[in-house]
Amino acid sequence: MMQITPIPASVEPNFELLKEPLVEPLEPQVEIETSNEGHSDILHDLTEVDRLFITKRLRVKTVLFLRGKKNRFSVRLPDRNLVYTIEEENSWWVGYLCYGLRPLQLRVFNNSSEEVIRINRPYACTSRIFPCQLQNVQVFSPPGRKIGSIEQQWAPVRPIYLVRRQNGDEAFWIQGPRVTISFFRDLQFRMQRMDGTHVGSTCKRWQGLLHAMFFAPVSDRYGVAFERDLAVEDKALLLAATLLIDYMYYDG
Repeated sequence: MMQITPIPASVEPNFELLKEPLVEPLEPQVEIETSNEGHSDILHDLTEVDRLFITKRLRVKTVLFLRGKKNRFSVRLPDRNLVYTIEEENSWWVGYLCYGLRPLQLRVFNNSSEEVIRINRPYACTSRIFPCQLQNVQVFSPPGRKIGSIEQQWAPVRPIYLVRRQNGDEAFWIQGPRVTISFFRDLQFRMQRMDGTHVGSTCKRWQGLLHAMFFAPVSDRYGVAFERDLAVEDKALLLAATLLIDYMYYDG
C-alpha cells in the first residue's frame, strides 16, 4: 500500500483571486543529467516578483503540417512586461495520441534568449482508480542542475501535488478544487507550506462562453501568485507546477 504524507490543515488564505490584465501575447526527448553545482543568479528575474500572468498559444502550423502538437507560452509581470518565453518540445506523434498527458520538455527562455529553466515531464496515466503511475515532473535551472520536482499524490476527489526541493525536502502542497472544470467561474489551486500556512495560488480564468466553445484549445490565460520573499528556486518550482496543472486539466 502506498505511503502518503498527511496533508496539513488548510489555513484561510490572504491572497485575492488572480485577475490577469487583458493583454495580447506577443524533437525527441533529451536525457538531462542531475548536477549539484552551486547556485546561480540565472533566475534573478523572479527576485522581486509576487505574481506572473501566463498566456498559452497552440502552435497551429505544427498541427496542420503534422509536425506535432506543441504550445508556446508567454509569461508577463503585472506591468505587462514580458519576462519569459516557454517552448514545448516533444516527439511529433505524442500530441495526437496522448493530448494533455503527452510526455514533453518545456524550455524557458529569458529576454536574452538564454534558457533559464527546463521542465522534463515523462508520460504518466494519472488514473484516480489505480495510483500506479502518477505525475512526477523534474525541474532544472539551469539545464543540468536539478532544483526540484512536482509529484502528484493519489486522491479520489481533490487534485493534490507535492513540491519537493532538490535535496528531497518537502516544500509545498498544492490542492485543487473538487470540480476542475472551469465553467462560468475562475478556478484556484491553493499552495501552502508543509505547516499549513498559505503561500500562494494559481488561477485558471473563465474568459466567456464563446472562448470556451471555440478558442480554448488554441489560446488560454491563467496566472500564479506567491509570496514576494520566496527563494527564486521555489518560485520557479511553483511556475512549473502551474504549467503542469494546465496540461493535465485544460490542454485538449
